[in-house]
Amino acid sequence: MELHLKTEQFTYYEAAEEAPLSLETTQEAIVPDSCADVERIVDTTGVVLVHSKDVGPEGRLEINGVIKATVLFLPEAGREPGAVHISIPFHTACELREGAGRCAVRPWLRSIDSRLLNPRKMLTRADLVLEITAYRQRTVQLCTAAEGDDTLQVLEDQAETTVLTDVAEREFPYVEEMTVSASRRGIREILDSRTVLFPSETRIIGSKLVLKGIVRGELLCRDTAGEVFHLSQEYLFSQIMETGASEDTGFARASFCLTGYDYTIGSENDRDDDHVVTMSLHIRSFAEILEKRRLRFLADMYSLTQELELERQTLTVWEDTRSYTRKQNLREVLETGVGVRQVAAAWICLGPCQRQQGEEGAGVQLPVQLKALYLDENDQLQLAEKTVQVHGETDDSAAGRIAVSCPGEAAAGPAPEGVELRFALEFAVDTGVRSEKPCIAQVKCRELPEEEAASSIVLRKLSPGVRLWDVAKQYRTTAADILAANAVDSEEALSSDKLILIPRHRI
Repeated sequence: MELHLKTEQFTYYEAAEEAPLSLETTQEAIVPDSCADVERIVDTTGVVLVHSKDVGPEGRLEINGVIKATVLFLPEAGREPGAVHISIPFHTACELREGAGRCAVRPWLRSIDSRLLNPRKMLTRADLVLEITAYRQRTVQLCTAAEGDDTLQVLEDQAETTVLTDVAEREFPYVEEMTVSASRRGIREILDSRTVLFPSETRIIGSKLVLKGIVRGELLCRDTAGEVFHLSQEYLFSQIMETGASEDTGFARASFCLTGYDYTIGSENDRDDDHVVTMSLHIRSFAEILEKRRLRFLADMYSLTQELELERQTLTVWEDTRSYTRKQNLREVLETGVGVRQVAAAWICLGPCQRQQGEEGAGVQLPVQLKALYLDENDQLQLAEKTVQVHGETDDSAAGRIAVSCPGEAAAGPAPEGVELRFALEFAVDTGVRSEKPCIAQVKCRELPEEEAASSIVLRKLSPGVRLWDVAKQYRTTAADILAANAVDSEEALSSDKLILIPRHRI
């Protein structure tokens, strides 16, 4: 018998979490001549900007970026706070696993703080973590059919799976104008800023991938009378990429990060307008493009006249996929030890998720850094902060990817113990069932020994869990012959507690 296998190639991307990179960096800064001598440092914040991430031909990843830090301080003379802005460059490298040609880098500033060396000099220390996901393209060759004579018996199988078919990224500028209410005094100085980006919608239309997101700019400002206030506004933005994914079966997951930003007082038409702040951002969008595919393949085969030597492989599939979001409302109190007259600003920073499996089900845990700037009873600017571990539950233990965002602004106000913060976290969960499917990779044929070429009629029971296919293969007959010999129409009609007749197939 001549045997010919028909094959199809199945190509996808495999995503793997690499070991996170941790690095600590320090930098000294001189207080500008325009600022008074520093009496006390109130707070230090930082924004991590990954400028470049290059993967070399041998899989070495080089990462370059900068931490833009802001040190908020109170001067020796006067009560109006000032700010020193510092740029701390960083460079690191690592070896990616073999075959990884693309990657995503998600930075997390674990901690940042400053201390005075003297009234005109300060030292800032930053503890940075870079989470890396490497993408490796894989190609699997599936046997979809076999051509031979009538003695060849084949078992076909199929599976619907969701696969990562492509990853894409693009950088683009974004400019928007933030406005201050006309009833409030104008802005004299921007002391600190924070930019929050999170996706809102992804859609494939024709050959285009449309990514939509929300940007929230949060500013700590000083008005023309010297009063500190918080300005926060949200805006929608969109980005279009090319994609080869099907509009019917494809979908995407998106994430955004900053590569540069600038907040300046004034509008494009009037640079002296102190009721407008121009927000200029450089955003890197990253998209994972997925598709649902139905795969058909040969799970098993045998011959009635020949010995087949099967080379097998295992196909991993992700079935019954679905996505859902879950919102979790949280309340925390930052203890101050002194009375709080007014909350000037509140910041929330999310750390990386860690998967957990407990007695009560699956979930994630992540550190959430909480900060609040407030005026005490003596109108002195103070800082209250703490880090809490937030646990979020999912519907099942099969959750694949979990992304967490803080879609709304935190509500902050004075409380008897200090500052009360109320905020919401949104957990976006992709879930499914991961299973292993055995399939045939290669087949070799050889003639049966003469003593094995024929078999006698056999009586046996069909044990629970044993397929009729396996019994027919064991005795080199066919499932159809067994059903006919036992006068039944289907495998379900065979009783597991009665003997069944297994005839020899006549060729």
